[in-house]
Amino acid sequence: MSASGAKKQPTISKFFAPGKSGTKKFDTDEEKKTNNSSKVAKVKVVKVLKRTNNDHPRNGKSYKKAKTEESECGTSGSRKSSHTSWTKNRLESYSADSAVENGELMEVTSEPATKSVIKVKPTVVRNKLGEFRSQNNSDSNTGITSSQQAQSGPMKAVPGMKLTPLEQQVVAIKNKHPDIVLFVECGYKYRFFGNDAEIAAKELNIVAHLDHSFMTASIPTYKLHVHVRRLVAKGYKVGVVKQTETAALKAAGSNKTAPFGRELTALYTRSTLIGEDVTPAGGGEAVGDGDLAEGTTAMLLVVHEGKSISGKDNTIGISIIAIQPSTGDIVYDTFDDSATRTELWCRLDHIQPVEAIVPANISDVTIKAIQSASTKNEDSIRIEQLDRAKFDYSDSLKYVCELFEGDKERVDHVSKLPADVVSCLGATLHYLAEFKLDRIIKMAGSIHKYSSGSHHMRLSGATLRNLEVLVNAVDGGTKGSLLWALDKTQTKFGSRLLRRWIVQPLLSVEQITERQDMIEELMHSDAPIVNKLKSVLYKSPDYERALTTVFHKKCSPHEFWLAVNGLCQVHSGLLRFSGNMEDVVKTSGLKSHLQEVLDGLSNIAAFANNLNETSAKEGRKTSLLTNYSEYPKVISRQQEITSVEKQLKDLKPEIAKLKAVPKNWSKISSTKACCRFRSPEIVNLFTKLQQLREQLQADCHEVWLDVLESFSSHYQRHRRAVRCLAALDALISLANVAKAQAYCRPKVFSSESNGGKLKIVEGRHPVVEDQRVMLVTGPNMGGKSCYMRQVALIALMTQIGSYVPAESVEIMGATDEIFSGRSTFMVEVGETADIMQEATTNSLVILDELGRGTSTHDGVAVAMAALDYFLNQVKCLTIFVTHYLPLTEFEKLYPDHVGNFHMSFIVHEKEDDDFDIITFLYRLTSGSAGQSYGLNVARLAQVPHSILVKASEKSQHLEKICKMRRKGKEVFQQFFQSNESTRKMLQEFKCLDT
Repeated sequence: MSASGAKKQPTISKFFAPGKSGTKKFDTDEEKKTNNSSKVAKVKVVKVLKRTNNDHPRNGKSYKKAKTEESECGTSGSRKSSHTSWTKNRLESYSADSAVENGELMEVTSEPATKSVIKVKPTVVRNKLGEFRSQNNSDSNTGITSSQQAQSGPMKAVPGMKLTPLEQQVVAIKNKHPDIVLFVECGYKYRFFGNDAEIAAKELNIVAHLDHSFMTASIPTYKLHVHVRRLVAKGYKVGVVKQTETAALKAAGSNKTAPFGRELTALYTRSTLIGEDVTPAGGGEAVGDGDLAEGTTAMLLVVHEGKSISGKDNTIGISIIAIQPSTGDIVYDTFDDSATRTELWCRLDHIQPVEAIVPANISDVTIKAIQSASTKNEDSIRIEQLDRAKFDYSDSLKYVCELFEGDKERVDHVSKLPADVVSCLGATLHYLAEFKLDRIIKMAGSIHKYSSGSHHMRLSGATLRNLEVLVNAVDGGTKGSLLWALDKTQTKFGSRLLRRWIVQPLLSVEQITERQDMIEELMHSDAPIVNKLKSVLYKSPDYERALTTVFHKKCSPHEFWLAVNGLCQVHSGLLRFSGNMEDVVKTSGLKSHLQEVLDGLSNIAAFANNLNETSAKEGRKTSLLTNYSEYPKVISRQQEITSVEKQLKDLKPEIAKLKAVPKNWSKISSTKACCRFRSPEIVNLFTKLQQLREQLQADCHEVWLDVLESFSSHYQRHRRAVRCLAALDALISLANVAKAQAYCRPKVFSSESNGGKLKIVEGRHPVVEDQRVMLVTGPNMGGKSCYMRQVALIALMTQIGSYVPAESVEIMGATDEIFSGRSTFMVEVGETADIMQEATTNSLVILDELGRGTSTHDGVAVAMAALDYFLNQVKCLTIFVTHYLPLTEFEKLYPDHVGNFHMSFIVHEKEDDDFDIITFLYRLTSGSAGQSYGLNVARLAQVPHSILVKASEKSQHLEKICKMRRKGKEVFQQFFQSNESTRKMLQEFKCLDT
């Protein structure tokens, strides 16, 4: 009997080849359990079916295979075998091979001569199996949409099977959480049951097998963090079910014969991956492990639709809350959006969430927009739908006010937020409460509006993609992007902040100048405190994430020690050189950041000094603190343990005098060489010692939670200090890049008028001086698009506060928005329409080949109309890259505002090829290019020479026709302009026509 009381059942371990008659017959010799006559049941061949102990770790006698021997008719012996009802149900309900797909019958024959055969058609077996599987799958109601979905539902056992106590526990938990993949702790393993086992087998590449009533798979306990992360990364919602009882305390209790108590202790998704279960065994690596594969942004996005804010037709109001549970960052936004969800796309590109929460009645258009967006790793965003009631405004406002009870300022701030934003905040609280992470909203700083136009430049999603600000356009990776070029930070929290700076450039000239001043000092300063700052940041763990993990009381002792000890070293290192900080640090911004770090971390040493490093690394909470004077209960328990250990030690001399084992002693274990016995007194003392040790573990766990609570009471203070460390790390990164690449410090001036000015000087590109519009022409592959992005990125870097790659840069008036559009004609025109609606006088608009993708006349018409609009209506800085030469006529019409430029090149003399061969110089030159030299690109692409020659002939022929028509038109115009009588005659014809 197993510890759970479940009856051990025999298994079939092997089948042999068919007999001479053609019918497949097998002889099975099982344990003698009943005296029933043998029976035959038709099954599909199962090579190995192993019985497992369902509740407790296996000992040395874990498997007991039923021997299977080839039978002979008429054979009988002392060993009799028959199938129990359990085996018959198993054989009739499951199959694991395709041996009977052809419809032939199979028989399992036992040894006795008297044979009773029950034949079951293969179709019946297959139908039963299919019905059982469909029952398990039909109840699936996960409510999630992701790249991978848990096809789970209420668990159902094999028809006619009796569940073991462990299976009853699992079924009860699973039916409460049908959409969660459960890791169930069973001794030294975590097991999966039913459909969860099939998911685990598929995603984790482990083996699933049939065990009693369900398919099952397992992993060792020390690999839990690995497999939880793997399933979460694939989009699954994962739960960990742990044993809530210990062996010693259970043995002393009244339910000693029942299975261990178990309950769901933790849930994880891609944005809520916080806790000990996702930390390696030592616990420390996770502090610097980032946010799984999501890099530095594991954002949860909550989306809600409402009425249009502006009241315009064909628009809908959308409100969002974006929260990073691992760091506590919260932003909100509310805006009107069109049917194409352009504004939502922009937010998705900026935030790059890994998970989205939406109401059940959200529109399909919004769902598709979220599904089409992708994370940093090009994975789909996991979407979970919540009940509409959780987005109710009244309930949400009440819920939030209860959370902030006692903080009048926060309550007033929340109550003034838009109604739909409050609804999103309430839904966020409901969702995070399931993960026990809702407290982070209370402790987070103020909830900021994301798209605050008065503080940050607006970068559309198309601009981020076209300028390759965060990812490159080749494979979606960071290498080759602006972020990759500037991010030389030493810490993950510094990298997160730098990324936020890049996507939200500053508008205030004062703030830009202040950041430039700090970068300049970091580039040239030799102050000891600055040098020490750089050394303490090197390979620092993710303190920002660690603080939040501690706040949620989900960190391991090792992780806590790493965070506290690391922050203590930062504080002590900076404090040692802070004596003359006022004299050696010139910039007020640097002084402020350094002082905030020193003040915020001043109490860290008290926590660090009370931690035992060895115990923290080993995860032993019973000796984690060096001083338990504040916890008399723990001291009392330790004294009791010491007393019992002394009593056991005192018994050794008496035992050593014995020459024979008394009869009342209990045999504990034995080997071939010796046996171990214990006296009744030792048994009692040892049992008491085990109970005291487990009680000490429970007491020390309470102390551990108390220590975390005490540390978390300073959360805001520590968080501000870590934010200043992040800012210093980002500034040092920008300073190092500027120094290594010989960047210059751009000059930014306040705008004296509504117009703007951008001047970049290095001998390569005087961009836009007094002129507002720059028309760039030139041959294909000449570098026009590259130059366009270069100008935009220099402007963006300037407003980040960074140095830029140029000899000198001057900007008059900070640019409030940068727009860049390019793609197929439909997408292109759509992007251009969005730019027209959003652009202002202080914007920088860059259009790359607007009008391509349609006929020449239509394309030229669209391009000319758009250029005229930006020139005369918006009056913003514009770079217009085009192959349409008629647009160069704008310089003649507006010589003070429009300038023609082209990417220079050299045309080689024609030899035998009859078409031009050019060399690109990749330098900007004034004036327009005569043509685009597309045949040269075809030559570089290795188009066959004969086709190039034919194309050259056609090109020259068409060019001659166009020149003749143009010349004829000019002659015709000159003729009529020179003849006064002809003009009068034309006027008379016009009068007659009217």
